[in-house]
Amino acid sequence: MKRPSRLAAPLVTLLLLNLCLLTSVALAETVFVQSKTAKLRSGKTSLDSVVADLKFGESLEVLGKEGNWLEVQTARGAKGWIFAGKTTPTKPAGGEDDVLAKLGKSFRRTEAEDVTASAGARGLDKVSEGYANRVGITQQHRDAIDRMAAYRISDQEVEDFLKQGRLGEYAQ
Repeated sequence: MKRPSRLAAPLVTLLLLNLCLLTSVALAETVFVQSKTAKLRSGKTSLDSVVADLKFGESLEVLGKEGNWLEVQTARGAKGWIFAGKTTPTKPAGGEDDVLAKLGKSFRRTEAEDVTASAGARGLDKVSEGYANRVGITQQHRDAIDRMAAYRISDQEVEDFLKQGRLGEYAQ
């Protein structure tokens, strides 16, 4: 019967170690910020300090998972925790490097700004006004729509609402 070579055991150990390292690299998961505002936190609660403010569409490498929280690292090297509901496994449209989104933003900043402002000042545009007249939408309803369209909610108001209602990352 042949005796195993002295190099066989270290070689097998080295191969197994390489396999483990390759498997962990292959299992590395990337997620993207899908929320307009997201915070990278030092811990797994909304009360932990903020490590970084994250941008919509920003990629994050998942380091670990605990409950509804992901431990992640940004491309800039910042590490922390994010509520899983603020991420998506697929890159959302409209991120920083989305060419179509950039084009749309530049268009809105230039040509559409004056049109939008003047349309808002005079109420419905001509096409919408014609439709409203044809289907019999009352002036009272048109005024209500104009009031709703003019109402703006700040990011801070949304954040406060989530905190008070214990929703999203603030759920317990």
